[in-house]
Amino acid sequence: MTIIIGANFGYCVLAAVGISVQCVLAGHDVGVARKKYKVDYPDNGGGRFADKLSDEDWLAFNNIKRTSDNYSEQVGVVLTLLVLAGLYMPRAAGGLGAAYILGRSVYARGYKAKGPKGRMAGGALMALSLVSMVGVATYSAVVTTLLA
Repeated sequence: MTIIIGANFGYCVLAAVGISVQCVLAGHDVGVARKKYKVDYPDNGGGRFADKLSDEDWLAFNNIKRTSDNYSEQVGVVLTLLVLAGLYMPRAAGGLGAAYILGRSVYARGYKAKGPKGRMAGGALMALSLVSMVGVATYSAVVTTLLA
């Protein structure tokens, strides 16, 4: 089997760049929060520096930190699925990558504003895009490998 990467794969590359930049910016938000709330390294929100925060500031810092941590936990899977789906259906995969970026943005804004309950709408969009990437990659691989 030969896979030819055409010009439309650029949609996947653009989505991958967007996801990567968004992930870095989530980490940057934590750096800004560390300065604002005076939570120095190596404290990740539950140590000696964070213990000095008011409950409200502690929660705000940890909500920002959690959005970044969640992104870091998922970015490898997301980029892998994006590339695998994009090998077969680059426009669809690029669109799903864009949906993931939108979902991640809604997730982060909601989480920072309302805590864990505020992440649901964005989380649903992210999950839908990820499941769809799995479906596109799996379907394409089965069709080209087993049915060829």
